[in-house]
Amino acid sequence: MTAGRASLKNVGTTVLVALRDAIASGLLRTPIDQASLVGYGIRHQVEAIERALAGHRTAACLAVLDVALAEREDRRPAPELVWTGPDVPVGTARDTAVVLRSLFEGARESVLLAGYSFDHAEDVLAPLHGAMRSRDVDVRFFIDIPQIERSAAADAHLARYFRKFLAESWPFGEPRPRLYYDKRALAPGPPFCSLHAKCVVVDGARAFVSSANFTQRGQERNIEVGVLIEDPSFASYLAGQWLGLIDARIVGEYTPA
Repeated sequence: MTAGRASLKNVGTTVLVALRDAIASGLLRTPIDQASLVGYGIRHQVEAIERALAGHRTAACLAVLDVALAEREDRRPAPELVWTGPDVPVGTARDTAVVLRSLFEGARESVLLAGYSFDHAEDVLAPLHGAMRSRDVDVRFFIDIPQIERSAAADAHLARYFRKFLAESWPFGEPRPRLYYDKRALAPGPPFCSLHAKCVVVDGARAFVSSANFTQRGQERNIEVGVLIEDPSFASYLAGQWLGLIDARIVGEYTPA
């Protein structure tokens, strides 16, 4: 069963809990295979789950999941509160700008960033560019773009917005992050949609989710709150949500001309 638990290390805790409940209640029958997992609604890390549980009957599957969840609970570090705004006498929260700088400077392999608003964000993003130059870190940005007007051409709309973004918030030149946008924004008229999330995932191991935009106000002056979670299972699951949008072609990649 040790190998089975190891296969589950990158599967999100919420998925493991839901999987255990489904097996225990009989909603998901054993032995487990990928088809049954997808049919139940689990789409991420299905190969890893199958490796851990394939061939096992209900009792053995529950035993593997129980031990994996118990070990994860013992090792899971406490989330850290991250704050922008006035300090309070009893406050122990970390500063938003300091946390972001630390995350970017510490990146070794990959950074996934989703943001709604960027306003001359070069000071915020400069450490990330440094990590890309010195360690060839793979970086992907998911960025909100305005809803297109009926008379506008899609290519021109994308070019106008992303050129502005690169000029004002990524003036460093190469290397550049890969840039993604919600394709639904290219459909004019209602229903309108926004990519309103603000989060960062570093090396599939650390995740930062915040109300703060990537702006000077959001990093230094507003009252904003976020959480830093150093948990590979959560971080990889969060990253998987975004990468799943690429696989499903819900988001598109913008390539500068």
